[in-house]
Amino acid sequence: MTATTEERDAIAAIWAEVLGVPVGEDDDFFLSGGHSLLATQMIARVEDRLGVRVTLRQVLDNAELTEFCELVSLLRRQQAADDQSATTPAGEA
Repeated sequence: MTATTEERDAIAAIWAEVLGVPVGEDDDFFLSGGHSLLATQMIARVEDRLGVRVTLRQVLDNAELTEFCELVSLLRRQQAADDQSATTPAGEA
């Protein structure tokens, strides 16, 4: 699942804010100076700005910016589908 430009730009901006350094698509959150406390700050900002809740485990498993963006994109689409099915009356789906 490919992230949109909007998603990539928003996540890259969050990473840069939290890490205090510019980031590129192939950068790794932890190799760029991140650690668990900064990861929790990043997670909170992603949820606040993009409406997606990710776990620390997911950050650890998807530490490169491109991988993390794809994860967030997938989670956003799943959340939108879940929200749609929750608001569709039975028999209309």
